[in-house]
Amino acid sequence: MTDAVNPGRNPDACLRCGATIQSMGVEEFRVGGTSGGWKLLFGEFAELGEGILKLEVRACGSCGNVELRTPERPA
Repeated sequence: MTDAVNPGRNPDACLRCGATIQSMGVEEFRVGGTSGGWKLLFGEFAELGEGILKLEVRACGSCGNVELRTPERPA
């Protein structure tokens, strides 16, 4: 499998050292909402604007580089 933007590049190769990177699974990241003093004043209501962003975490065992990618969607 090759990269559509970069046809000669293997998408499973580390961007830094070229070794094969391994998937560490899909993690959910909280985005949006408020922080700081607003959180103290409004408590849980301050989190109403938050959303969840799912990203696949991939790590290189050779150099330790970590990449975040959008998870593959089933066909």
